[in-house]
Parts: sequence; structure tokens; C-alpha cells
Amino acid sequence: MDSKADVSQDRIPDLIKVGAIPSSYGQKLHTDVIDPVTFSQNRVRFTLQRVAGFLHSNSKVTLAVTPLTTSTAFYPLNIGISNLVKNAALRIGNQTVCEVDDYDQFHAYQSLFISNEDNKEREQFLSQRCIAHKPIYDDRTANTTDKPPNSAKKVGLDVGRNATVPAAGGAGTFQLLPFQLHDATSAQTIADAPVYSVYLSDLFPFMKYNQLPLFMIDQEVHIDIEFQPTTSSLEAASLSRRMCVANSDAGSNQVEYQINQDEVKLIYDSISFDGEVMEKYKQQNKTLTFQYADYRLAKRTGDQAAFADLTFQLGGNGRLVSKVIMGLQRNENFTPVSLLNGVTAKDVPAAESLSVNLLYNDLFEFNVDRKNPALLFHTTHSAEGKVPMVTRDEYQTSGVTALTAETMEGHIQSSGAVGVGGLFRWTAIRPNKGQRVNNKGMDLTYKATGLPADTYTLRVYLEMLKVAKIEDGQFSCYFA
Repeated sequence: MDSKADVSQDRIPDLIKVGAIPSSYGQKLHTDVIDPVTFSQNRVRFTLQRVAGFLHSNSKVTLAVTPLTTSTAFYPLNIGISNLVKNAALRIGNQTVCEVDDYDQFHAYQSLFISNEDNKEREQFLSQRCIAHKPIYDDRTANTTDKPPNSAKKVGLDVGRNATVPAAGGAGTFQLLPFQLHDATSAQTIADAPVYSVYLSDLFPFMKYNQLPLFMIDQEVHIDIEFQPTTSSLEAASLSRRMCVANSDAGSNQVEYQINQDEVKLIYDSISFDGEVMEKYKQQNKTLTFQYADYRLAKRTGDQAAFADLTFQLGGNGRLVSKVIMGLQRNENFTPVSLLNGVTAKDVPAAESLSVNLLYNDLFEFNVDRKNPALLFHTTHSAEGKVPMVTRDEYQTSGVTALTAETMEGHIQSSGAVGVGGLFRWTAIRPNKGQRVNNKGMDLTYKATGLPADTYTLRVYLEMLKVAKIEDGQFSCYFA
């Protein structure tokens, strides 16, 4: 069949939708590596001027730090390189299309839904996310009643590397793969420091479903990233914020790691089709509109008593809110001598010591506050449409933990302070009334009792619908 005849018919697909393009339309993928237009240790900006084609959702930003000590530094295992990103914003002209504050915490929620296989086989090489699991053989020699030889009664982290076990058997010690560590022992180890990347569709989640038709936009496109501060004083000390260190290198917990400017790049992929297809699409969509989701953060900091019976005003006034995501962070966890360095969502000591509900339009989302952890887990599953890929004791610690007490880089894996025990307690709620929030906004009823004495921060993200419009080469957006 003549390709031009196909094009002349009124059957041009919706090219901005990911996966909506028939195979009969030939695609060309062009890749450019772009340097930032501005760079400092605080922020970086990439600018895309008028280019051909669609901005591919899997375009990446590469990032790296320069090793400064002989410590075995690594990124938090649940989010990897994204720990370097504090805020991310996509701007077209003078319009902010999408912006995520405290991106590292938001990305921790996103990362809940990555499968074990993807974490082990792809993510630990692409972004250094390593939360994959495997059975752990706790005692390899003793033939006791509850631990026969070669039995696995515990679960632990899996990076594809076997544990080091004493000759006499017993507990093993787990380590990351050598390329994941940042070591400044010599010029060679510094040169071999890993470089990881983060997808634009992770930085700006709406790009998972929409590809920007940059060939139809006459304005400059800016990608702004604000970096994580080098240190944190949440525990009254200038502790390293960008990296984690092994327990054996606890003395390196105040190193101020610097972003390596030479490795900060935008790997920009553009998709183009036959020129006649592109022109036909442009003619048929002189005014192009599409919906997408943007996120707004509300957070509250206080001692443990502040969250015992909290009514938290979230905002969302006059907006269409499609999802509410929440997680509680504890100051104690913000330490580089750990596996996660504060990028956590803390559980509560007892299984049913947390209850939540949403109040909007003068009605509660649930007839009775939800507090059963299994039901809250199901609520998160229903809100996202995917199952969180974490273990029971990573979500909520229990009396007898199934997480191993064996160490990863010297940190006890089951620990709620330096490991992964009870540090993935993210909760998401999808409002089911289908109503626009009135001028009173949304209120979150949050009751967490029995928390240990410390300072906590509750972060709540509202997913709100926005509308984008492209007309005569000009981009505009507004809340739906």
C-alpha cells in the first residue's frame, strides 16, 4: 500500500500518547548529549531550543559525585542517584509545567512499585536502586530444631552477590557490588566512580503517559534541578546528606560530597516520523490540549505529640485532586551511617497505632478512620493500581521480624534506624467521590500514637489535574 495514501487519509494517530502509534508508521530516534547552560553545586539548568520531533519520555539526566575520602560511600538503596535531586521543575517559556518539591522523598514512593527483577537486573546499574529481595540462609552449619541446615527463615536484600560467611558457618555479611562504591584511595578509583542516570519520566511523572511535541512549540524548554544540600543538621550535626557510608566508615559521616560537573549531562532522545505525517498531525492539531497530573507538597514538622491527633490542612482548594500520598520521616534516620539516609516513611510501633482519613466537601472519604495496616496497604494498592514491592516488615515491623539481622555494608538490615525495617510505610488514597474540592480544601486526619521521642516531618503530596494547551507555537497550562 502506498504510504502517501495512508498519510492523506484522516487516520493520523494521537502521537503524544505513549504507546498509541501503529507499527506501520516508521519512527526515527535521534539522541543528543546536552551540557547544562548553568551549573553550580546548588542547581543546574538544561535548555532545549526549537528541535524536531517529540521529547522521548526515557530521556535521561546523568549525575555523579566526586569521591573525597577512602570511605565506601553509596547512594540510599531505595532511590539511588535521585537522592542528589531536591527539587525538579519543567518549564516552557514562562510557564511551569510540572514541579516536584522534596523530590527524593516523592521518588521513594515511586520506587515502591519497581519489581524485584527490575531492581536487581536493571535499576542497580542504571540508578543504583537496590531494593530486591531473596531468602537468607541464616545458619549454615547448626542442625537445630528451628534451623536445620540450608534452611531460609529470613528475607534480605539481593544485589546478586553472595554473602561472606565465616568458615565455621553462622551469620553472613552482605556487600554492594564494587562498582557501586565511591572510593578516593587513588586516581584510578576516583576515575572509576559510578555515573548514574534518572529518567525524565521519573522527574516529571506526567511524561510516563505523554510525549511533548517540541516541534510544535516555539518557546524554550527548561529543565531545572535543585541539588540536595551537602550536609544536614537535623540531628544537631553537619552530617553528609548526599551519600551513605558503610558502618566501618562511620568517621566519614560529615564529608561534603560535590557534584561532578563533567558528568552532568542531558541525554535527549527525540522521536520523529515521516515529514508528511508530522505535518499532517500539526495541521490536524492546530490547538492541542491534553490532561496530566502535577504534584503539590504540604508538610508539617513537630515532636511525636504533634502527630498523636493531627488535623492537617492540605490545600487543593477548587482543584480536581486524584490522589493523596503521605509518609512520615523521623530525624533519627537522617544519617549517612545507614542504608537509606532519611529517605524513608516511618511506621508506628504497634500495628494499629496509625489511623488516617480525608475530609473534603464536608464529607469524610471513609466512614471509619482506617488504621489496619493490611487495609492501608490495600488502599495504597488501589490508589496506584500496582502492588508495593516491599516485604511485610519493611512496610510495618512485627513482633517477630522476617527480615534478616545480617548486615549490608555493616548495617543490620532489619534495623528501623540504619536498615530497612519499617521504613517503607507510604500510604496513598484515591478520592472516590469524583468531585472538585471546594474552597475549604482538604483536611487530613492523622493519628499516630506511641511514636518514640524525636522530631518528625509529615509529607503529603496532592496529585492535581492540569490541562496543557499548545496553540500557534505557544504553550500554556492551567489547573483543570
